[in-house]
Amino acid sequence: MHIMNTTEIIIGKDGTVTERIIKERTLKVQESAVEILTANVTRPLRQALSIPGWGVAHANVGAEDTVWSVPIDRIPLSARFGMVDGVLVPKFASTTEMSMPLVWKAPKSVRLIFALQTQQEDKTTVIQGNWLFAFNQAGNGFRLPLPNLHDDCRICMGAFPLKYPSAQECVVASLQQFNQSKWNSDLMRTVEAAQKFFRFQPTNETFETLPIDSPDWTKLCDKVSTALMERIML
Repeated sequence: MHIMNTTEIIIGKDGTVTERIIKERTLKVQESAVEILTANVTRPLRQALSIPGWGVAHANVGAEDTVWSVPIDRIPLSARFGMVDGVLVPKFASTTEMSMPLVWKAPKSVRLIFALQTQQEDKTTVIQGNWLFAFNQAGNGFRLPLPNLHDDCRICMGAFPLKYPSAQECVVASLQQFNQSKWNSDLMRTVEAAQKFFRFQPTNETFETLPIDSPDWTKLCDKVSTALMERIML
């Protein structure tokens, strides 16, 4: 161990003389201590991946995993729909209404983030989970009034392969599953809020997304705050 002493002579304004001795030595920090200190350190990377059909994916890279944030402007809603007061709305629990693959287009006030968490296992990348968050302009997070969403906004999208050669393939696979998954009544809380949120007007050729039937869309949602959300990149 190398020890070095440094002596300083300090003359004060009143003429007093002070001797200061500084002892320095190099410490051998164990690798485990460094790992502990850096375990929760993450590195944000904007526009880390380009995702065809969706845009870009931002990455929040940690020591053991990566959280990917994909800003999206739409939600594919393959579900059962019916007319209520001249408006086409989802009826997730119905067994008789027509099933249709509609696409809900989000207004600018609703900032949607599709998120997933990946980990490396040997030479493959593994999907650990998928989430769907809605944020208001202030950056507060909310759970949409949709079924198939857990309290922490994790999406239940059915079974699909979770291991891929690269992180980009993981993101693409999760979004493909999101795009084709059917929404049922599992985990549904209130269909009334969903029918005020997701509204459509049939036209001659397609279905137009109608405005949310509420002056404040967040009143139809549940506010959420989780550890994972701290790593979401808007």
